[in-house]
Amino acid sequence: MHPSPLGGLLRLHASDFTRIQRLLDPLAIVVLFFIGPGQGLPSLPVMLLPPWAWVVACSAFLLPRGRIYASYRQRSMVNLARRVTSSWCTVLTVLLLLTYLAKTTALFSRQDTILWAVSSWLFLLANHVGLRQLLRWHRSRGGNSRTIVYWGTLDALQTFAHELRESPWMGLCVVAWFGPEGPSPDGIPPHLPAFGGGLADMRRWLNTHDVDRIVFSYLPRGGVSMDQVVNLFGDTSLPVIYVPHWAKQGMLFRTDQIGSLHCIDLWGSEASLIDRHTKRCLDLSLSIIGGILISPLMMAIAIAVALSSKGPIFYSQDRYGLDGRKFRIYKFRTMSVMESGDQPGLKQATRDDPRVTRVGRFLRRWSLDELPQLMNVIRGEMSLVGPRPHAVDHNEYYRKLIPGYMQRHAFKPGITGLAQVEGWRGETQTLELMSRRIEADLRYQKNWNIGKDIKILVKTFVKAKSRAAY
Repeated sequence: MHPSPLGGLLRLHASDFTRIQRLLDPLAIVVLFFIGPGQGLPSLPVMLLPPWAWVVACSAFLLPRGRIYASYRQRSMVNLARRVTSSWCTVLTVLLLLTYLAKTTALFSRQDTILWAVSSWLFLLANHVGLRQLLRWHRSRGGNSRTIVYWGTLDALQTFAHELRESPWMGLCVVAWFGPEGPSPDGIPPHLPAFGGGLADMRRWLNTHDVDRIVFSYLPRGGVSMDQVVNLFGDTSLPVIYVPHWAKQGMLFRTDQIGSLHCIDLWGSEASLIDRHTKRCLDLSLSIIGGILISPLMMAIAIAVALSSKGPIFYSQDRYGLDGRKFRIYKFRTMSVMESGDQPGLKQATRDDPRVTRVGRFLRRWSLDELPQLMNVIRGEMSLVGPRPHAVDHNEYYRKLIPGYMQRHAFKPGITGLAQVEGWRGETQTLELMSRRIEADLRYQKNWNIGKDIKILVKTFVKAKSRAAY
């Protein structure tokens, strides 16, 4: 892979391009302002500075606070678009507040102001998302690439190389591989570099070759200690990246310190007190209002359940809740049997399950059997959105097989959740299906915010019917 002239320029002057963007954004925004709402605007002494100066100052100061000028080589463009949008909305809000306080809002044309706001937003998207997308296209064709020397086992290298092949737009390429042990007798796949040897061989290779960064996934094998690995990498001036082989989806990987010791937060909830109370207020208000509005429907379901088969209308079962504490969950009865949640070998409902009643099959298909859990939400045992609580026996089974399984109980369980709207609901016939559900639960907790809860609730109504629910 030969570096292109453009790739060489980007490699040498990446920080300069970022500085140009920082200057170009306020300049373009103020030019658009002069064309739009600022055209022919009289002097406004009450604002101390000319309106265009406030536009430049707010743009130059507030846009960088949204981290839109950071490197997004290995990050989501959707996330960047959101940051650009939220940063520009912050600028507009501050400017609107300034004109309100100065009592000058009437001097600005609403039509011109809206056109300026939209055109500036589109420019920012083009300047940040558009240019980066163009750069990704260039990288996917071999330009602006970065070379990597890898330290680790063959299995770890294969996983890492697979991720690079799946994302060619990152422009990363493994050119050499060293590790504590050589390849298996089966040999090395053709798309991977040849095994270069151990730590001493890697030291000699680094002395005679140029590479952009070191990536390693350490395993204590071959008599090589972590101190030896770190000492070698620290004796270079290359960027060093640790990609732990034990990492799981949904881990936080936030750095912290305890005294002088460096730590990595892997799991855990860090929602603030305000966030928790906001979520609780949302749960209470929507549960009470929703419960009142659907009370006729719940009454009709109760009558249908009572007439369809013998047994109680409601079904309760022990589940694990917040911090792994047990609580009683309520549902409309959908089966002809009443099984305990901690019953050994408890069987999940399957397609054409004979235990499910005719009414129950309809309720489960539309998730209507979950409606009594509004009472669990009001009592504070559940939330509207969160990881779905599993039967106790299933918890005890899967916690032994899926790393991080019980971490889903760092949040209150929910009537619906990210796993459900992504399609990971109903029967989990394989360990892989359950792992996907747990991964979605942990990803929800990692990226939680009130807006995400509202989106999940909306998607739940849109996808109320599920063929996977038996």
